Amino acid sequence: MSSTRHDPGPDQLKGILLVVVIFGHTFWQGVGESWTKWMIYGFHMPMFLFLSGYMISMARFGTRPWGDLLRHYWKRMIAAWLVVSVLWLALQKPEAFADVQTFLEVLLLRPDFHLWYVPMLFLGVLLLRLLARPLNGSAAARAALGVAAVVGALLFQTPLKELVPQVVLDNVDARYAGYFVWILLGVAVRNGWFPRLRAWWLALPVVLGLVARSWVYTSGGPGPWWSVVAFTVLSLGAALCVPALRDALRARVPIVGEGLRTVGRHSLYVYLLHPFVTDALHTPEVGWIRSLVLGAAVTVAILVASCVVAGVLERVGVRRRQYRGYA
Repeated sequence: MSSTRHDPGPDQLKGILLVVVIFGHTFWQGVGESWTKWMIYGFHMPMFLFLSGYMISMARFGTRPWGDLLRHYWKRMIAAWLVVSVLWLALQKPEAFADVQTFLEVLLLRPDFHLWYVPMLFLGVLLLRLLARPLNGSAAARAALGVAAVVGALLFQTPLKELVPQVVLDNVDARYAGYFVWILLGVAVRNGWFPRLRAWWLALPVVLGLVARSWVYTSGGPGPWWSVVAFTVLSLGAALCVPALRDALRARVPIVGEGLRTVGRHSLYVYLLHPFVTDALHTPEVGWIRSLVLGAAVTVAILVASCVVAGVLERVGVRRRQYRGYA
């Protein structure tokens, strides 16, 4: 979730996606109990993962020294994730500190709530760096990794889970293998391994996905595979829209544009910290209309507070750099 310094497109897009993520965390209903939440969970994380992959240029990535790569990701996301994870577990899941083995298992293999995203993304980054040379030089290697990613999604995100030993499902977050396909798709589009489709081509899967997922929610569909198909079609269409959305968002969004850029620049911290607020201020069981209104209010409050805190910290950082320059 790192920021691009000169191009506002990724920052504004991350800001918009974070609005959706935070709003999805404000509902008291479960995913299957709210149509709005059901639809949000049909595309938001695949889009985020696709964007993370889309920011990787494999030509430069493949030549990056391992030490430099590890230092970069430690400073940009791992250190912050580790601190927040310890704090979150201390407040929400103190039993995780029963012993060292339990702590490491909960921290790394079964991250609680939202804490899965960073280690899952980092594992994807390590795999891509490890395979960078064959991926850059061989279409067959790219195809093989693509097939492996699709198989992982099928085995860990569909009814085919029954084929996976239960001990694996009980001890490792299924999204580690099941969601890598979205990172890889972003990398493939960015690096020309997969064609970038025109916007009007993408309207079809997005509309079909919205209709199909809504139908599954209201009727249940004829079987669990229909839910998988609806999710996949909607997520695929939405994810493939990311390049066009990034280009469109290079222009400042009226009124809220600077706020979106601020949230996007600090997206990692907003993502990691906002559940402390949404959990403490969770909208009560007040009916779906009031739940939506309260959820929107909480979301706006979090984003405004994020901008204020970020602005203060940025000004403090500027003054410190100026002071060091004069010292």
